[in-house]
Amino acid sequence: MQLTPAQRHRARVLAAKAQAESPFGIEVQGNEYELMMAKLATDKRTLKNMESVQLKRKAKAAMLPDYLPWIEGALANGQGAKDFVFTTTMVWAIDAGAYSLALRMAAYAVQHNLPLPDQYHRSTAALLMDEFAGAYLGGQWSPIKPDASGMVPDDTHPAEHLTAVDGITQSLDAPDQARAKLYKATAYAMLGKVQTGEDLQLDDIPQETLGGVQALLAKALQLDAQSGVKKDMERIERKLRALAAPPQAAGAEAPAAPAAAPATAAPAPRKRATPAKPAAKGKR
Repeated sequence: MQLTPAQRHRARVLAAKAQAESPFGIEVQGNEYELMMAKLATDKRTLKNMESVQLKRKAKAAMLPDYLPWIEGALANGQGAKDFVFTTTMVWAIDAGAYSLALRMAAYAVQHNLPLPDQYHRSTAALLMDEFAGAYLGGQWSPIKPDASGMVPDDTHPAEHLTAVDGITQSLDAPDQARAKLYKATAYAMLGKVQTGEDLQLDDIPQETLGGVQALLAKALQLDAQSGVKKDMERIERKLRALAAPPQAAGAEAPAAPAAAPATAAPAPRKRATPAKPAAKGKR
C-alpha cells in the first residue's frame, strides 16, 4: 500500500534519525531499522512465491515507493553504516528498471563500501556492471523513476546510465568479463543497437560518435576475447575509413592521360657506295 504524504514525511524523518545515530562500519541501529527489516522480510517472502521473472520485476517496482523515505534518509544523512534494507532495495531498483534511483544508491554504496546481502555472492562493482549491461543487451531496458504519483517512465538515454555505471565502478576491482560487457552495452546504446546479431545502421551516426563506439568495443575485446564485438568493429572501421576519404566532386572527370610523344620517322637506310670499276687497258 502506498504511503500518504504525511506517512512519507514521518518515515523520512525517522530514517534520517536512525542513519545519523549509526556510525560507519556497524549495522544501522534503532527500532525504525528493525521495522524496515521486518517489512523487507515480508516482501521477500512475497517475491519468493512468484515464479515469473517479469512478475517479480513489476512487484519490486510496486514495492519500491514504500522504501523511498528510508532510501532518501540514508542518502541525505547516512554515515556509511551497514544497511541491508538499502543495499537490497538498490538491487531491486535495478531489477525494476529504476536506474536513476539505483545509480544514486550505488554511488553511496561504493563510497562507503557497503556490503551486499549474502545471497548475491558478488561484489557491488560486478553486480552493477552485470545487471545494467545485461538489462540493455538482453532487451529488458524499460526505465522508470519515482515521483509523487509513484513510478513513471524515465526518458534518460541508456548510454548515459551505462556511462554512469562505468564512472562509479572505474576504481573498483571487478572481473574483466563484467567490465567488457559494460563497454559493449554502452557502445551499442550509443548506436541504438541491442542484440549482437542485429545489423548496424551507421549512415546517420556522427563520425565522432563512431570513433567513441570503436574505442569502447576495442576495450571490450581487449578485456574479453569472447565478447562478440569483432564483426561490428570491422564494420565501423570500414565506415570510418569511408568517412575519412576525401569526397570526389559530382560529375568530375577523370584526369586526361598524358599526350603520347609524336612518332619520329625512322632514318632512311644508308646506301653502301659501289666501288668504281677499273678502266679498261688499251690494246697494244
